[in-house]
Amino acid sequence: MAKAARAEAPKRRGRPPTDEQAVLDAAIDLVKNEGAALATMDAIARRAGITKITLYRRWPSKGTLLADALLHELRKTAPLDTSVPPYDAIVGHVIAFTRGLSGTLGVLFERVIAESLTDADARVAFRDRYLALRRQTAIQIIRRGLADGSFDFPGTAEERHDELYGALFYRFLFKVGSLSEAAAVKLVRNVLKPGPTRQGAS
Repeated sequence: MAKAARAEAPKRRGRPPTDEQAVLDAAIDLVKNEGAALATMDAIARRAGITKITLYRRWPSKGTLLADALLHELRKTAPLDTSVPPYDAIVGHVIAFTRGLSGTLGVLFERVIAESLTDADARVAFRDRYLALRRQTAIQIIRRGLADGSFDFPGTAEERHDELYGALFYRFLFKVGSLSEAAAVKLVRNVLKPGPTRQGAS
């Protein structure tokens, strides 16, 4: 589990962790309580108690900062636990993820997606700091589940991962279909095809 945690949270250089924590907390607080539009770099710097120049030394744009804030919120709200059986890890994650999307996590997700459409730095940050890290961890869990019989799906772990999480993102962003916890678990079962030892699992 320690290895997975390090994979999701690479060390940052050039800023003490406590300062970075203050900035991320300030960004999340502003998005949550005042709306994404008012979570400007100026406002985030003031809330964190630092200068805007200092803020820009670490984050080149609002999009990159919000991408890091999103990853920070995800680690708290929907961690990927590699220490439990693969089926339990994925089901636990999609339930926590689905639940989180109804709150601050969902607001951040929508804002980061919007920023990434017009901001190349935000797009790269979202891909490299969120998608690449967590996608790799989740794929490793799914691949391990295929190897130990927890799952019995056709194709590759990468394909099934993207099918599962792509469906969750699609339902959330476009507000189509059900995004309940029960629907998320059903998606896991339909996509990953639990093996014989998991057939009776809820």
